[in-house]
Amino acid sequence: MSSFRFLRSFNFSNYFRKFKNKIIKILYFKYLIKKREIIRSTSASEKLFQKFLRSLNIEEIRNRFFENHLFAFSDINEKETLIKYIEKNCSTDVENYIEYADEIIKGKIRVFERTTNFQKEINWCYSFFDNNDWDLIKSERINKHPKRKKVDIKYVWELNRHNFLSYLGFAYFYTGEKKYATKFKNIINDWILKNPPLYGVNWLSGLEISIRSISWIINLFFFSSSKEINNNKFFRKIFKSMFLHAYFLRYFYSKKSFNHSIGDIFGVYLFSKAFNNIDIFKKWENKFFKLFNNQIHRQTRFDGTHIEQSVNYHRFVLEFFTLFFILNHKIISSKISVLIEKMFTYLLMIMKPNGTFPLIGDNDDATLLLLNNYNRNLFNNLLNLGVILFKRGDLKYISKTISPSSILLLGSKGYATFTKISPREPNKIMQYFQNAGYFVKRQNWSNKANYLFIDFGNFGPNNASHCHSDITNIIFCYNGKNIINDSGTYSYNKSWEERNLFRGSKSHNILTINNKNQANIKDWFAWNSKPRVKRLSSKFDDNLELTCIHNGFKGFLVKRTLIVNKMLTKIVIKDNVIPLENMEKNKNFNINIYFHFDKNTKITKKNNSIIINDDLKIDISSKYDFNLSLQKSQYSPSYGIIKECNSLNIQLKGNFYNKDQIEFITKIYQVK
Repeated sequence: MSSFRFLRSFNFSNYFRKFKNKIIKILYFKYLIKKREIIRSTSASEKLFQKFLRSLNIEEIRNRFFENHLFAFSDINEKETLIKYIEKNCSTDVENYIEYADEIIKGKIRVFERTTNFQKEINWCYSFFDNNDWDLIKSERINKHPKRKKVDIKYVWELNRHNFLSYLGFAYFYTGEKKYATKFKNIINDWILKNPPLYGVNWLSGLEISIRSISWIINLFFFSSSKEINNNKFFRKIFKSMFLHAYFLRYFYSKKSFNHSIGDIFGVYLFSKAFNNIDIFKKWENKFFKLFNNQIHRQTRFDGTHIEQSVNYHRFVLEFFTLFFILNHKIISSKISVLIEKMFTYLLMIMKPNGTFPLIGDNDDATLLLLNNYNRNLFNNLLNLGVILFKRGDLKYISKTISPSSILLLGSKGYATFTKISPREPNKIMQYFQNAGYFVKRQNWSNKANYLFIDFGNFGPNNASHCHSDITNIIFCYNGKNIINDSGTYSYNKSWEERNLFRGSKSHNILTINNKNQANIKDWFAWNSKPRVKRLSSKFDDNLELTCIHNGFKGFLVKRTLIVNKMLTKIVIKDNVIPLENMEKNKNFNINIYFHFDKNTKITKKNNSIIINDDLKIDISSKYDFNLSLQKSQYSPSYGIIKECNSLNIQLKGNFYNKDQIEFITKIYQVK
């Protein structure tokens, strides 16, 4: 009887559902393994390629590709007009771009801030920056963080994204000289030969595969009049490789990784749109259009901020969104259009007086836009496109002159739109991005203005992979000059210690307890035990008061209040540490408050005060005894670069059990 009761109570439907799902996962996993091996096999991938071609021949595909005017410069009828506009408005850029194209012909290629000289041939799997040669083994077996080696895979990946090819493309488009087409062809042929599908480091990441494919597709249009490129033999080779890139992404695109999902999906979408005369690719285009559309909704908050809590990745995904908008502006929904425009507004508002941007969250200098990796200000070409696409005079106020990439992508119509728009000073000097928890205020829109950025945001969703431990972080400019900076990122993979240093609490302008982080580091791109955050704001007279409370340190609440005046000539920071019942009773704690100064600031310590550039003063006070010290520290203005700067450390040690709270007051004000 008991057995019968057990059987009656047992939920068979639930059991079989779980069993069925497990079987489906196993079968799907085997299905994906089979897909990998087809792509990897020379004979199997050729059969697959032929199957997709069906009755179409390469000449027909090639002709239709070059007739598919995705962007203005791909229309041969626009060429003379575009060159005329570029000559008129961008002569310095033209000289720089052609000079760099000539360097590439000589084997000199820039990766991040450095130039590598490939005197003979390019080893696509070798990193000259950390002297490491990655093995040409099955890609999925590669360990990005090999033991006992300080290497950063991003240096190899950055080279293999092939963003530099746009300079060869532009130089050919502008001059018509054969040498640029020959170099482009030789690079592509060499890469395909040395990087068989799904072998080696350059087939490991979907995002890298996608960006390379996007680069090839866009830059091919520069060479429509070149016999070196626009012929059946070469086109078949590059088309097959692009097909394998897209086919892999079709089945293995990232579904949970935010900017990676954006990049992977757009790679398939652009390929299928470029070759949508082939029926199966037309189906891909429709599917991945919907997927990309959904990602814009999923990853963009109502206030226009990107979900990953990083200024760099906000810009990076907005580059994808902008290209998507250019390709589909006639059919894109008004909701999507509004979200994308809000993302431009966010960048406008947080820009510093000197035209740079705060280094909030991870920063790897990733870019997708045409002719963008030569520029150190990666934002300007993007903002320039925003002027035209959304007819924004305030964006033109900061972007000023039209860029070559805007002319090439948007053509004579875009140029006419840009010239008609009158620049106007933005009508806001202050904005609170409530969903992100960011607050920005500036004195005015001159390049000599005072500026304050406050980060009261949560850690990002899921693993918060590109977030830093920086709740209550501030960034401050005075008279247009950087004063208090974020420390940046430096490197993702080279050193576990350096990765954690730059994303940790100690590298930000915040209060820490025992020099711990506000969340626990899980791995290279993940946090757990993320704190809760509560934000408050109020305004009285000409002063603004903002408060943030979080529980990022066990046994304590941390409260930071900022009171700022209208002109940002006086900032009061109140830091309160509130012990909780669960704090350890018999333990001494170290409380530290850090401020990191720009390398060009002159810092002098006098008692409990700091003098900055002889025109700013910082006073620190507390009813508890504390130590004040100036220290040498490091910051990373761009990926892979470390520079020395000064930092201020305010330190208090003690047992805080049975104390109501510990308060520090930091006043930053101009010296009259």
